[in-house]
Amino acid sequence: SAISNNPALALGTAIGSNLTNLTLIIGIPVLIGGGLEVRSIIARKDAVFMAIFAIIPLILVSDGKIGMIDGIILLLFYGFYLYRLFTQKSHFSQFTNHFTKKDAFAQLGVFVYYIALLFAASYVIVTTSEIIATNLEVPIILIGLIILSIGTSLPELAHGLISVKTKHSGQILGDILGSVVANSTLIIAIAAIIKPIVIVNLQPLVIPSIFLIITLLMFLLFVYSDKRLEIKEVLFLMAIYFLYILTELGMQIVDKTVN
Repeated sequence: SAISNNPALALGTAIGSNLTNLTLIIGIPVLIGGGLEVRSIIARKDAVFMAIFAIIPLILVSDGKIGMIDGIILLLFYGFYLYRLFTQKSHFSQFTNHFTKKDAFAQLGVFVYYIALLFAASYVIVTTSEIIATNLEVPIILIGLIILSIGTSLPELAHGLISVKTKHSGQILGDILGSVVANSTLIIAIAAIIKPIVIVNLQPLVIPSIFLIITLLMFLLFVYSDKRLEIKEVLFLMAIYFLYILTELGMQIVDKTVN
């Protein structure tokens, strides 16, 4: 989106995807699996770091711009996150010891292939988003917050469902946390470095920012309260998401009525 001269779309998609991941996307697999154990101290600490990283872009954009320097700062935060992962590798070596170098290179090839497809599709996605935003007469950042955020979160949903089916539910939380961190740091950083993210009107970000902060607080509360995500807790998180969607739609109706 930054290459296509719409870096604000990247910001909206990242924030919206974070909100979607922490509510709807984690909720569906946990509902199917009947709950999710979060007994690992490392996982709970990672959840705290995730929450901090998710809030940083909201702080940086408060002046209406995320520039190159901000992007570099976000990259440093992402580097710190990767460093923590590598220092914790002994804790998840049981999941990686069975992979050979051949397997690693094969997976790397698949990764590069899909990254290439992603870049090829990004132009179409951005162009379509611009058309939708123009026809609906809404800020393009709102398209990212609501529509694209769901699409970009589908891989996490697929991974979560597969994890439940294969009895590896413990991977669900790690995938969601990693996705939120990457969205909040790496994705926004790349967009800002390519082209500064300038938001003339911060109003479209107010509602999602409020809901994201509420979601982060509730998510941390649930993770730390009984070291397990219960069905009733993910239902509450999912309710936050649907309330967010209804609020956004309601605000758009009010704006169109007033104008």
